[in-house]
Amino acid sequence: MADYRDVYAHHAERYDALVSHEDHAGNLARVLAEIAPGVALDIVETGAGTGRVSRILAPRARSLRAFDAAPAMIAVATSRLAEWSQATFGVASHDALPVEDASADLAIEGWAFGHALSWNPTGWRDDLRRHVGELDRVTRAGGLLVLVETQGTGVETPFAEGHSLEPFHAFVTTELGFAHRSIRTDYAFATVDEAAETLGFFFGERMSTRVRERAWTIVPECTGIYWRTR
Repeated sequence: MADYRDVYAHHAERYDALVSHEDHAGNLARVLAEIAPGVALDIVETGAGTGRVSRILAPRARSLRAFDAAPAMIAVATSRLAEWSQATFGVASHDALPVEDASADLAIEGWAFGHALSWNPTGWRDDLRRHVGELDRVTRAGGLLVLVETQGTGVETPFAEGHSLEPFHAFVTTELGFAHRSIRTDYAFATVDEAAETLGFFFGERMSTRVRERAWTIVPECTGIYWRTR
């Protein structure tokens, strides 16, 4: 499996190519519109990466302020969303967003907070409390906090075969009080070879082998959406 920090720091374009194949059915956009309806929203995003969630939200934003800790990722996001003048991007950590208090209708992270479990195995719960606390800080009363995290790639049901983020799911839905919903965000590729090579880059040789053995061009993925009102 790839060193994710190295990917984010040095392979942003290749990462963006990977996620461009994700959620070919558009389920994430549909569910986000149901959970956080409306237009002309002030949105704050952390862990924005190359802008895969930003691209969904920008058309509904009055302002979109998006941040990531990796400058290379933010550079790609800035380029990809250049047409959206209401979207601005910057480098910042999850618990130090350069945003004023109570200024967002929606505060969101995507596929970012879950890294705490592997990057800080003994202190990840404290990390999550701080990260969610920062989203609370920037959100107006009555606004919405949303977390988006994987529940397994290469599986058809959430946490099938076990998954490292099962403790994350339990913690945010009990200790932190988030409602949740699971959706499919399957990847679509033109060929099995493309699927195996593209996913293998990020998820490792085991995933590449699995794709080839099952001759997948549509690769299943489960994603959890977690939300609570400020």
